[in-house]
Amino acid sequence: MLAVAGLGVLLILGAVQGATEFLPISSSGHLVLFGNWLDPGADDGLVLEVALHFGTLVAVLIFCFRDVLAMLRPGSAGLWRLMLLSTLITAALGLALEDLLDAYSTPGVAGIGLLVTATLLFTLGQRDDERLTRHVADGTHADAVLLGLLQSLALVPGISRSGATLSAALLLGFARRDAVRIAFLMSVPVVFGAVILKASDGGTGAFTEPGILGGMAMAAIVGLAALKFISVHVDARSLRRFGIYCAVLGLAAILTGLFGD
Repeated sequence: MLAVAGLGVLLILGAVQGATEFLPISSSGHLVLFGNWLDPGADDGLVLEVALHFGTLVAVLIFCFRDVLAMLRPGSAGLWRLMLLSTLITAALGLALEDLLDAYSTPGVAGIGLLVTATLLFTLGQRDDERLTRHVADGTHADAVLLGLLQSLALVPGISRSGATLSAALLLGFARRDAVRIAFLMSVPVVFGAVILKASDGGTGAFTEPGILGGMAMAAIVGLAALKFISVHVDARSLRRFGIYCAVLGLAAILTGLFGD
């Protein structure tokens, strides 16, 4: 059983994963940084990664339960197009670049990625609401390609998946609430795929360890709170504040990478 200090670190990492998976501030970047700063010391980091992703998957399925059910009804073709094609693009790029990206999961790279996220939020996130008139049902194959490509940017630590997909949806003219809905639902196959891939790599051992389960539960609870928060605070001012946060943390991460040793 993990020591109390170890359990505390796992709970912190669970809270970080739950918040940053859905807020536009990059879960991968935060886990790289907090893992580096806190040094959880777990024997199997892969198990922890699977558990935390599983926790956020549970959160989004609970929050988007009605939307998921609605996809089984007539009239949901636009959303299916957006989800499936964008997911295929992200999956293909992820598998092709997996080894390269793993080699660059460092604080410095995460810092650069956070600055990219900040740039997206400062630019695309500030579009005038008068231009944002499209709805999910209007989704086209071209929309799905752009969403998939921008979502793929989040393969780089520090670039927020939710921030990239939100920014892409706003660039395409989707209303803010619809952009949030797209970002949430697009996370389902991506996070599910990450869980399956990591589990197939051996990330299921010690999955019933109390500390690991605690981190997973924390990721789910905080993830639900983050989903509720961003669904309400998706206006230009809020996204600008998230951008400022990413810029400050990105600079701190780059300094960590330069002077951490």
